[in-house]
Amino acid sequence: DNFPTSADVEEVLTKLAKGIDKSSDPVLGPSESCVIWHGLISKDDDTPQAAIRMHKPGQEGESLTYVNRLLAYLFADDESFQKLMQLPADAFKMNCGDQLCVHL
Repeated sequence: DNFPTSADVEEVLTKLAKGIDKSSDPVLGPSESCVIWHGLISKDDDTPQAAIRMHKPGQEGESLTYVNRLLAYLFADDESFQKLMQLPADAFKMNCGDQLCVHL
């Protein structure tokens, strides 16, 4: 329901694909390998974060969205999605320590 049309989903997936090396898989790739983001970098705080600009339902214009959060939301099952929705809107801290890594 967060993406009213298939065109909205395609637009977001295209933006994600443009920021990830074509030989990398942030969802199913090897867990020991980082997937480094090559797109927009947020400079809102001291730590650079992988980000994209996208239209969110109910908002006018585009807003900044953290890629690691977006990927988690896109590929979560319903129960996990509900848990994710209750977390603060900050970027997720990556286990590898590299906030430009977007590997789930």
